[in-house]
Amino acid sequence: MPYVLMGSAVQWNEDFAVTVKHIPYLSGTVFQGQADVQFFRHKANSVPAWRGYKPGEELTSVGFNSLYMSVKGTGQALPAMVRLDVKEGNVLYGTHNGALAKGMSGGPVFSADGKVVGINVAFLTRDDVSRLKRKDLLDQPRVSIFLPYAEINREWSRYQASITPTAPPATKLASR
Repeated sequence: MPYVLMGSAVQWNEDFAVTVKHIPYLSGTVFQGQADVQFFRHKANSVPAWRGYKPGEELTSVGFNSLYMSVKGTGQALPAMVRLDVKEGNVLYGTHNGALAKGMSGGPVFSADGKVVGINVAFLTRDDVSRLKRKDLLDQPRVSIFLPYAEINREWSRYQASITPTAPPATKLASR
């Protein structure tokens, strides 16, 4: 049986969707960020509202599992933020204690008011939490990782800056 790569995504604006960059071979990709995020061309008539999350609020992660079934997990946003890879720079990922399954990566994380607050990235095992030396997360039944809206928006700004031509500075010198 061939190896199948699976992931989820969410619409960012009318022309682009966003997902994680650990989903390879995604057609239409226009930008891969420092964080585990990529934007790809995808037209849509409607776009979800986005906002920042608040620690303690109820969050619901949505996506598709490896059997292509829609799944979701609900939990609380934790105050802890984690840095997954030092090569990513200062990217901070949010945490919550709702369940995630393989295949949900890139799918939306919704707040109780229906707004998207980030995208699913990964879940951590107890061993992962121990390796990160995060005692503040050891008492959680599970730790799920998401890329918050603020980080996604920062990556979108990087993409926009990379495609916007810069005009040479105006000079006050008269030409002859």
